[in-house]
Amino acid sequence: MSSIFIPGRGSLSWSEINADRAVKEYDDRLFFARNEETRDWCIFIRMPHGEDPVPLLGFGDEIPTAEVALERLIKSDTMRFGKEIYDDMVKSQEKYRAKLEYDASQASDEAVEPVEWLMRKHGKSPIIKSFSKEVSSNDA
Repeated sequence: MSSIFIPGRGSLSWSEINADRAVKEYDDRLFFARNEETRDWCIFIRMPHGEDPVPLLGFGDEIPTAEVALERLIKSDTMRFGKEIYDDMVKSQEKYRAKLEYDASQASDEAVEPVEWLMRKHGKSPIIKSFSKEVSSNDA
């Protein structure tokens, strides 16, 4: 038997029940169900005063395992783990910027080499030689 009938909710699959159970254990305001507007499986939060529940996370057409649903929920829980999430984002952006700077430096070095070669080939060195007043080219 791959599904069970629950009065008020209809026929539910065991994977849906397990995902819903895991989400509710994490926070009793949350539940797992299909979003009737998008037909995606979502984690919803119950709103106070009889308002409609709000979808928090979508999972597409596939029902995730309880572990996957819980993992995504924890990774996106800014109320409990906001500082850690923010710190991870900052570290990720710092690594990205450092890589961009390194790649830009490498690209400019690679672009300069052919230009220098071409200028030397035509007798126009890109390196400017200048001597101080005390040193002349005859002193060598």
